[in-house]
Amino acid sequence: MRLNSNSATTFSIAKKTPKRFDSARIIPAITVLCLAAPALAMDAYDSQRVNDAIRLCDTGHFPEAIRVLTGVNQRNPKDAFVLCQLGHAHMNNAADLTHSTAIAEKCFRKAIEVQPQYGRGYKKLSEWYSAHGNWQMAVKLATQALSVKQPDVTALVERAGAYSMLHKDKEALADFDLFLSKTPLPKDQRHRNKIYLQKAGILENLKQYDKALAVYRTMQKEHYEDSIVFREVACLKAMNRPDDALKVLNQLIAHNKFDDTGYLTRARLYESIGKHKEAITDYSTSLDLSPSPTALKERASVFEKIGRKDMADKDRKEADRM
Repeated sequence: MRLNSNSATTFSIAKKTPKRFDSARIIPAITVLCLAAPALAMDAYDSQRVNDAIRLCDTGHFPEAIRVLTGVNQRNPKDAFVLCQLGHAHMNNAADLTHSTAIAEKCFRKAIEVQPQYGRGYKKLSEWYSAHGNWQMAVKLATQALSVKQPDVTALVERAGAYSMLHKDKEALADFDLFLSKTPLPKDQRHRNKIYLQKAGILENLKQYDKALAVYRTMQKEHYEDSIVFREVACLKAMNRPDDALKVLNQLIAHNKFDDTGYLTRARLYESIGKHKEAITDYSTSLDLSPSPTALKERASVFEKIGRKDMADKDRKEADRM
């Protein structure tokens, strides 16, 4: 379960100058998260406009944020924070991905040019490379983001994601654990879940299914989501605990009796432990809720196992017609 980081976190402008660090002390003992804007002159109006743009980004209104930040950038062309935020808005602008992606890269490179000791420029460019599948460059830039005088510790998350995609999951987990030891989990549930999911994915990659399961169950206690159940089931199956996996799926179906994926997943689990009758029942319910050629072919295989070749042929013909 490889997970790209692409964290795309937004931050408000701080009013004081970020602390400076001795770069030799940044790794492995990062102690302060550097998110503040470089100390460049910006009047109160533009500061408010930037914060308005951040709120627009947080709510997914990227084109509107771009319009606001473009004006601020024109008046403050050497403000690296504004350049990073403008690049972030462009990178997430689904309305014009072709042009906005190129503009985002230019913004991040300009931020590095005008403020080479400001870590966020390197971190955002690392994120840009991750989005384009260049994991080696993403690691290099995330490391630079951690090594400058004004480091951005969120680059640990970005580097962890890139390491994971390079199948360097031990390094990814070390980065992730260091980040979590230095930074409190965000209060916002959506952002917190993103962090939980990324760590759990890395643990699954390392086959530490018990630890991944613990993360998923923490998520469920905080805020139950049907989709997380399937990750729990995957971990339990990998741990050879089919009975526990069934209990989790039973709870899901009790919670949502119209979840076709829940029935389909339980059907496959039943079949994996030789409960053909129960599997057929769940395949049938899943197909009633959401017809699928894949489910029909799978049910056909079960029918064949119990000697119902006529029903198996019927399912396969129906699947071919779909």
